[in-house]
Amino acid sequence: MSADRGSTAFPEVVQFGRKHNLSGAAKEELQGLMSASLNLTSKRVTVAVPASVAHLGPGLDSCGLALDIWDEITVEYGAEFDLELAGNCQQVPRSREQNLAAAGVASAFASMGREAPAVRMSCVHRIPWGRGLGAESASFVGGFLAGRVLCGEEVSALAGGERAPSAGGEATPGEKKNNVDIMLQAAIARGWSVGNVCPAIFGALQIGVETPTGVRSHRVPAPNGIVCALFVPDESKEGLPMSTEFVERKAAVFNVGHMALLINCFCSGNFDMFAKAMEDTVSQEHCASQFPWSTEVIKAATAAGASGACLCGYGPSVFALITGRTGDVLAQSSSNDLERSVARAMLAKADEGGVPGRVLIAKPADIGAHVVAQKSELGIEGNDRIIYFQ
Repeated sequence: MSADRGSTAFPEVVQFGRKHNLSGAAKEELQGLMSASLNLTSKRVTVAVPASVAHLGPGLDSCGLALDIWDEITVEYGAEFDLELAGNCQQVPRSREQNLAAAGVASAFASMGREAPAVRMSCVHRIPWGRGLGAESASFVGGFLAGRVLCGEEVSALAGGERAPSAGGEATPGEKKNNVDIMLQAAIARGWSVGNVCPAIFGALQIGVETPTGVRSHRVPAPNGIVCALFVPDESKEGLPMSTEFVERKAAVFNVGHMALLINCFCSGNFDMFAKAMEDTVSQEHCASQFPWSTEVIKAATAAGASGACLCGYGPSVFALITGRTGDVLAQSSSNDLERSVARAMLAKADEGGVPGRVLIAKPADIGAHVVAQKSELGIEGNDRIIYFQ
């Protein structure tokens, strides 16, 4: 079938109208339906979603930082479900029932009261899967955003930070939830940490707050000059969350105080106390019991010059924050090697512990999930174990 989608009539519709003696109004309506159908089936959208580091030490399941490492999810209508995977995809589920990006698409259509159609999907995974960097929730968020766009519902202004339905951050009785809030609550309902979901959607540093009407996220901008080094083990399962619902008052007070100090570092741009701010008494023992080697890797990062280091969420990856850089991640790589020194120290200490891996180096991401042009790895420094992203 060939036809102009503008004013030119579909010849098949003309012939059908003559055969069945359709009125002019009926033929015009049928032309419109055919045109809308073609426009619908040709729609294609690509979404980028950032990696994230949850907790940042004391902020247990309440805060997280977006990183400039992006997964890309392309979705279009198809005759049947089809999925292509590339990148760090060895552990990514491939069936329609288990793939999280596909689940996000289905959830988006369900939120519009529509049955999920057959789609073709292409996913480029740069976020390491199952390593504590929010890859699973990022896939769902990316699929959900792509699904809402396919539905014709643009999810607007994700980069600005919190997007609660009302100015006060909570929905008032009878107030209609906006599209971003629907996406946020759908992801949280699947059990992922606020510290991964909120940065994936909004970017920057996000503080998640539970309210009677759902989770609300509040933005803390990340100052310029920060670089993040992430030690990612080659083979390790994601850490299990804590099962204890209650903690001792002393431990809770300790973490609340250190969380406030951590947020102050980001707000003031002064990270002199960041290593102290990242101390944690609630989940540290639980996480260290799962990844005993991580304590020494964290110490090695700070000894090499990192402002602070901690596990990414419940592990196994280790996050180190480095300050003092300006400009492009690669632009100064020949003159400023602090992040590479930290990366080498982390790799060496992990090797001593019998845990081989690689280090990813990236800045914080100021924006979250959005429809954009392609993202990529920038290059490999000297060997394939230290990789820069932008």
